[in-house]
Amino acid sequence: MTAREFNQSVARAQRLAEEEPVLITRRGEPAYVLLSIGAYERLRPAVSTEDTRSFLDVIRPLPEGADPDDVFGQIMDEIAADRSRDFGRETDL
Repeated sequence: MTAREFNQSVARAQRLAEEEPVLITRRGEPAYVLLSIGAYERLRPAVSTEDTRSFLDVIRPLPEGADPDDVFGQIMDEIAADRSRDFGRETDL
């Protein structure tokens, strides 16, 4: 289904997606896939509802025994140092 067809008939695309995934193209190239929630749930990896990882755990594994607060502080220090050297660009007023 083209993106134009999808935009003109979202309801039709939804009905088709109940039976099988709907590939939506843009300029002849695959761009999106519309799935029923059941198909999506089957594809999605199981995630524990008790997942207590922090954002830092997701973006970069912490070294063994590292304190997340210390790592966050180091990241903030790096950002502040980078900004202290950034004076913007010159403009003609």
